[in-house]
Amino acid sequence: MKSKWIGSAATGTGAVLIVAAILLLISALSGCATTASRAPAIEPEEAIDHLGQPLEADPAILYRLRVASSSNLRLALLTSGEAGRITVSEPFGSAVSLTSWSGVNPPMFFDLREGCQIEISGLAQVLGVAAMPLPQAARLLAGKLPAAEEDHIVPLDDGRILIEGQGWKARVTVEPDPWRVVSVEEAGNAGKGWRIRLGDHSLSVPGKVRVKREDGRWAELDLIRLEWNTGKELPTLPTLPRCVVETDR
Repeated sequence: MKSKWIGSAATGTGAVLIVAAILLLISALSGCATTASRAPAIEPEEAIDHLGQPLEADPAILYRLRVASSSNLRLALLTSGEAGRITVSEPFGSAVSLTSWSGVNPPMFFDLREGCQIEISGLAQVLGVAAMPLPQAARLLAGKLPAAEEDHIVPLDDGRILIEGQGWKARVTVEPDPWRVVSVEEAGNAGKGWRIRLGDHSLSVPGKVRVKREDGRWAELDLIRLEWNTGKELPTLPTLPRCVVETDR
């Protein structure tokens, strides 16, 4: 049995959702960014001390976004405490997708082109299994280790850092002076899983990110602006019906 989205979502939603859930679809960066080194880091424990600290404030980040189907999108990441939003927009400001999360609640996904909310089960049919949780991914983009308080962080003998959370785990490569994350890749999948590489850092904050799943889907982010949200409320979520899925047997 297979499922597909009805209408333009059948062709557009897959690409849009790769964009909207970009932080769930992790992998490798292009050659223009910093190349992750396989040589052991000098002191991974020191990197954990520096990069494992809480964020100074809530990040608000704007990126240029490129995927296979479009080269001129925008991705905005807003956070407030344990909550966050990822909005993907077309060049002239029309939002096409929205991803929302809050605390321990499951994330919510909205297809704004079709005007409907996507069930998590339906999202899995389009995107596959989620990779990194969104709060951890937000920390990564803000220049920290992608680890929440409940995640396990272990320095490895090869100089990398293992992070293991509920339902996911990854190996992180860091470099010093200043300490920064240059690569994150899925652990436990025989080298065939997702991977992120990050480059063009300003201190620990990456300016370039290229993501690519094991199935070949990819997206590239170029940092436009990073600000720190000081107590601002997140936008209200839309009230939309569930997306309709047509099933072929």
